[in-house]
Amino acid sequence: MPQTLEKIRVLQQLGRTYRAFMSGFEKEVGHFMPRWRILLHLYNEARACPQKELCDAAHIDPGALSRQLATLEELGWIARATDAQDKRITNVSLTEEGRRQVEASMPRRAAFIERTLGDIDDTRLHQLMDDLVLLETRFSARAAEETV
Repeated sequence: MPQTLEKIRVLQQLGRTYRAFMSGFEKEVGHFMPRWRILLHLYNEARACPQKELCDAAHIDPGALSRQLATLEELGWIARATDAQDKRITNVSLTEEGRRQVEASMPRRAAFIERTLGDIDDTRLHQLMDDLVLLETRFSARAAEETV
């Protein structure tokens, strides 16, 4: 029983750590993580991207992506256009204002990463990454089993 309680505590800590990460990132960088993933992908690609590609890159479902894009469009940070070859596809691109927003946020993002991970040695970082990937794989496998 004590081992089970320790495992529960680990999972609870994982949840608290995730929430603290998301809150800290938003506060320091100035963007919600899903929004940041979209903006950063568009910035790095430097081209119009289909919405499907953005779903995959941002790791969010199509409905959540549509809501984020609507907000970003209202802010004037992105533009959407129907694909010239395939009218079923909507392409998304950064506007100049969107590009400025990403560039203004990059130093804050770098500072956040350095502040939170900068003093952790490579061995511990690699172990942490391995452990997180293992947990993600197990969570995803169980979720996939349930949808079949």
